[in-house]
Amino acid sequence: MAIATNLKQVRTKRNLQQKDLAVAVGSSRETIVRIEQGQRNASLELALRLSKYPNIPVEDLFQVKE
Repeated sequence: MAIATNLKQVRTKRNLQQKDLAVAVGSSRETIVRIEQGQRNASLELALRLSKYPNIPVEDLFQVKE
């Protein structure tokens, strides 16, 4: 199973830069890029941090594709 993400759409809708989001959640810009491009899945901890920062339920940012 793969994980789909709406992270890029949410980030751009809220006018957040990848660098700023990465700093806010304690990650790197490169990690954010890879998650947005589907090259990497966020760890559980990072997924929770990403959802907490823009205050969006984690299930709205990440979905399981079957």
